[in-house]
Amino acid sequence: MPRDPKTPFPFHSVSNGEWCPPPPSKLQRAAEKLYVEESAKRAKRLGLTRREFMKTAAGTATAFLVLNRIHGLSAHASEAVLPVTAEQCDDPEAAGELFASKPFVMDVQLHHVDTETFPADFWGFLRFYHPDDASGLSNAEKAELLSQANFVKEVFVESETAVGVLSGVPNGTPMPVATMKQTRDLVNQMAGSERALSQAMIEPNHSNPAAPTALSTMEHQVVENGAAAIKCYTGSYDWYLDDEAIAYPMYQEAQRLGLDVINVHKGFPGQVSQAEEAYVTTRDLEKATRDWPQLKFVVYHSGYFPTGSAQGDGIAGFLADIESMGPRPNLYAEIGSTFANSIFQPEQAAHLLGQLTKALGSWRILWGTDSVWWGSPQWQINVLKALQIPESMQEAYGYPPLSERDKARILGRNAARLYGIDIEAKRCAIDADALTALRQREGPNPSHRSYGPASPEQYAKLVAHDARVAEFKA
Repeated sequence: MPRDPKTPFPFHSVSNGEWCPPPPSKLQRAAEKLYVEESAKRAKRLGLTRREFMKTAAGTATAFLVLNRIHGLSAHASEAVLPVTAEQCDDPEAAGELFASKPFVMDVQLHHVDTETFPADFWGFLRFYHPDDASGLSNAEKAELLSQANFVKEVFVESETAVGVLSGVPNGTPMPVATMKQTRDLVNQMAGSERALSQAMIEPNHSNPAAPTALSTMEHQVVENGAAAIKCYTGSYDWYLDDEAIAYPMYQEAQRLGLDVINVHKGFPGQVSQAEEAYVTTRDLEKATRDWPQLKFVVYHSGYFPTGSAQGDGIAGFLADIESMGPRPNLYAEIGSTFANSIFQPEQAAHLLGQLTKALGSWRILWGTDSVWWGSPQWQINVLKALQIPESMQEAYGYPPLSERDKARILGRNAARLYGIDIEAKRCAIDADALTALRQREGPNPSHRSYGPASPEQYAKLVAHDARVAEFKA
């Protein structure tokens, strides 16, 4: 097995396989180097190995210190994005104060690989582990890191995630519809309580009407598989949410089957489809949300476009569309991968949440992490617990402050409301279940690995493998 990663979370972009990440910048590499130096000093003073120190709250606090220092940001009081003190970096007990809150966490975007349908030789073309870990893995070890077993460990044992939603992917590659149900049932059986839900993956104009993700399968996915929401990709087979001939029959069928949550991938063009980027913009939301007020439309990734894409940068297009369409109480933003990719530039993370809360309110932002591609979601949870929007940014951009109540909404209360979950009843069941007992008995032991491609070179290998992907899709 490879040596342990150098940092408790990536200091640079990691892709979920749907877009090409830029190479780590000189500043990001400098941040990693500084983190190694700072953590080594503190670990020595505490009589710990660097790996042991990384696992402590002080290890994460030190990462905050490094990000603040590298970017010239304040670390204290009202002007900090990631407030942290020297004592918190030196003392794990003091650092625990940063992450002491215990919100209900519901993650609505989770994935893993079906390593039986898509075995080790299928995934052997890409390194799914921390990109600075150069000692290498065998194909079988790579597959295991993406497997159902490691998914359960990273999400439900190594993080505070209370409830997770298995999220669909186009054509069921690399997690078929049947596998979502199987993993959901396994998690709930292991726990002895309902910790996982699954989606119905629907491609309303699939070229093969008998395919497992075709519109004709929705009843089976809902009635037999117990899917709790729809997931769709407008960039797969090239269609729009406001197409009355393609999308509207899907909404009608969802309503007939008692579903009112429509999750749609927007932004992050690339590996999902060879379609033009226009299909994954949010321009089709205005009419769809107006015509179907009884449905809740959840925009996955908040419509994020990476820097340099034809449609612009970040979530600017989504924000412009929100403004132009006026009040839409049935429109929600999900932040999987978008939030994670903003964290290594803390001001971007503050801008992201400031923009979304200003445009939609904190009650219409859903927590998603795109794990297992990012490894355990706990580091993302910890960042949101600590993050704040500085007063100067509030004044300059009109952002509301990010209160503990706002964070609790984003981390889980909003999703629980959409999926009809009684949080207090769920907490009682989870507190007494077997996965919670395992987490308490063994204590968190995060791998600190991320599994998605982290450079253009790694992503190019993924894209070059499209012919093999197409074979599995057929």
